[in-house]
Amino acid sequence: MRIPLPFVIALAAVYVLFGLIGHDPWKQDETYIFGMVYHMLQTGDWVLPQNAGEPFLEKPPLFDWVAAGLAFMLQKWLPLHDGARLASGLFTALTLWFTALASRQWWGVGNGRYAVLALIASFGLLFESHIMITDVPMLTGFAIASYGFALSLSRPRWAGWWLGVGTGVGFLSKGLLVPGAIGVIALLLPVLFSNWRRREYLHTLIIGCIVALPWLLIWPVALYLRSPEQFYVWFWLNNVGRFLGFSVPQLGAGNTRWFWAKTLPWFAFPVLPLALISLWRQRHQLHQSAPLQFGLVGFIVYLVVMQVSASARTAYGLPMLVSLTLLAIPAITTLPAQLNRYTDYFARLLFTPLALISWYVWLMMVFAGHPPAWHALTKGLPMDYVMPVHPYAIGMAIAATVIYFVSWYWLPRLLSRAVMSLALGITLFWVLFSMLWMPWVDNAKSYRSVYIAMQPHIPVQHGCIASQGLGESTRPMLEYYLGILTQRLELNPQAQCNVLIIDGWPAQKPSLSSEWQLLWQGARPGDDEEMFWLYAKRV
Repeated sequence: MRIPLPFVIALAAVYVLFGLIGHDPWKQDETYIFGMVYHMLQTGDWVLPQNAGEPFLEKPPLFDWVAAGLAFMLQKWLPLHDGARLASGLFTALTLWFTALASRQWWGVGNGRYAVLALIASFGLLFESHIMITDVPMLTGFAIASYGFALSLSRPRWAGWWLGVGTGVGFLSKGLLVPGAIGVIALLLPVLFSNWRRREYLHTLIIGCIVALPWLLIWPVALYLRSPEQFYVWFWLNNVGRFLGFSVPQLGAGNTRWFWAKTLPWFAFPVLPLALISLWRQRHQLHQSAPLQFGLVGFIVYLVVMQVSASARTAYGLPMLVSLTLLAIPAITTLPAQLNRYTDYFARLLFTPLALISWYVWLMMVFAGHPPAWHALTKGLPMDYVMPVHPYAIGMAIAATVIYFVSWYWLPRLLSRAVMSLALGITLFWVLFSMLWMPWVDNAKSYRSVYIAMQPHIPVQHGCIASQGLGESTRPMLEYYLGILTQRLELNPQAQCNVLIIDGWPAQKPSLSSEWQLLWQGARPGDDEEMFWLYAKRV
C-alpha cells in the first residue's frame, strides 16, 4: 500500500509550521540573526548586515532579506521575531518540495512523497529547520540545485535555470560553501561517469553559470562599493579563513578529526543506512544510474569538504541529507519485511516514551505545580515556573497524540512502514514540545525576562551605557527589548559612560573600582552559567 499524497502533504505542513511562532529569539543563532533582521527593519540597509549597531559579516544576507520582508508584512498579526522566523518555515517547505521534485524526476512518479517522508524522519533536520539560522536556506539552495541536476540530461534549459538559482540561493545564504561543492560535483560527474558526457549536460552547466552570475555578483559588489574593509572581513576571514582555519581562533566553531564520524550516525538517521542499502542492492547499476551517481558523488564531495574544513557544526552538514535522501528512495519501499517491521517498532519504542514523558511533565507542572526533579530538567530549566494552560494548544497536542496511536493500525500495510513510523514519531514529538513545553523552555532561553527585570534599575538620567562581556547574542536582544545600544569597552576602552552592564560567569563577580555602585544583578530563569550586573558611577 502506498501512502496517500494528501496525508504526506498534511504531515509536512504540520512538521514545517509547528514551533515557528510563540517564542522569543533563542541563543545561540537566533539572537544575532534576528539582530541583523531588526537592524534591516529599522534602517532599510540591505547591503551591510549589522548586529546591535556593529557590522556583522559572517554570512550573506539572503535569510535576513526574506525574514525582514515577512516580519514587516506580518507585523500587524505577529511579533517581529515570529514573523522573521517564518522564513525558516518557508525555506524548509521549499527544501521538501524541490527534493521531492528531484526524487520524482529520477525515481519516477509517486516517489516524491518518500523523499518528503525521509527528510522529515531525519533527526538532524528537526531543530535546525525551526529556528532562525542561515543554514536552512543553504540547504534549500542545494535541494534546488539537485533538482537542476535531475533535469540536466533531459531538459537542459530548465535544468540550467534551477541549477543556477540553487547555486545562487546557497551562496547568498552561506557564502562559498555550497557553490564550491556544487561546482566540484558538476565537474566530477562527467569525469567519473560516461552518461554525463552529453551535450545536454554541457548546456545545463552553461545556462546554470549564466543564471547564477547575478546571485554571485550583485550583493558582493554592492558590499565592496560600500565598504572594502567589510568585504575583506566577509570574504577572507569568514569564508576562506573559516575553511583554512586561520580565522577559527577568532571566530570559533572549530573542527575535530572525528566530529563527523560521531555526528553522522544520528544526524543522518535514517537516510544514511537506507542510502547504504540502496547502494549495495544497486551496485551493479551504479555505472548507468544517474540518481545513484549524483547522490553518491554529492554526499562524498560534501562530506570531504566538511571533513577538511577547519570549522564544523552539525548545521553545516544539512545538504548531505538531500544527497542521502535521493540515494535512499529505492530502499524505502523495498526493505525486507523483517527490517521494515523492526524499524517501525524501534520508532514506536523511541517516540512513545518521549510522548508519555512530555505529557507527564506537563501534567505534573499543571496539577502539582512543579516538574519532576530530574537532572535533565533541573540543569537548565526553572523549577518554579508556572505552566500556562492554553486550550487550543492542549487540543492540538491531544489530536496529534490520538492520530499517532491510531496510525499504528494501518502502518503495517504500508510499503514505507519504517520511514512513515519515524516521520510520524518525530512530528508527534515536535508538536508536543511546541504545544506543551514551549512556554517553559522559552522562559529559560529568552533574554526578555532578565532585561525587563533590569530596566527599572537603569538610572533615568544617564549618558551613554557601556558594556563588558556582552556578546553577539546578548547585545541585539538588549536593543530589541530595551532600545539600548551599548558602548563596548572591548572596542572602546576609553568610553566615558556613567552606566555599565557586565555579562559574565556567576562565580566571577566583577572587580571594579569604588566609583562604581552595583544597582542590580540577575540571570535568566534556571541559568547558572550566565549573570548580568548593572553598575552606575557614584555621584
